[in-house]
Amino acid sequence: MDGRDFGDFIFHYWWLFFPLAFFIAGGWSSFMRYKRTQAKIDLLKAYAAAGKEPPADLVASLDKDRGNDDDWDDGSEDMHGQHKKGSTPFLVVLFAGLAGVFGFAGYTNLLGEVDAFYFIALILGVLSLAFLVSGLFRR
Repeated sequence: MDGRDFGDFIFHYWWLFFPLAFFIAGGWSSFMRYKRTQAKIDLLKAYAAAGKEPPADLVASLDKDRGNDDDWDDGSEDMHGQHKKGSTPFLVVLFAGLAGVFGFAGYTNLLGEVDAFYFIALILGVLSLAFLVSGLFRR
């Protein structure tokens, strides 16, 4: 595979970098959650070895970490018990902005004649609309 073939590969399959990046970010997040939980367990072992009672907050934080594995919950509370107000508007603006960028790139042939930009803009626009409706009808 020479440099031109690799350039063609990147040109045609550039969009694969996005799912790959989300996959890597999800794996890193999971690994860091594991390390946090492991550190809490080590701290509990240290309390047990010293014969002391661990703080109730430490034990409760283990239960909270175990029960809150779903990142796609109803959005009523974050991990600190506070209401998440900014996540839905952020997602609506993010996906609408991305849809606009891809639509503009397709309209102006910014990166050459790539018809897929309109399709990507459509998908991102639908996601933006879905987050908007979800935010409006959330309890």
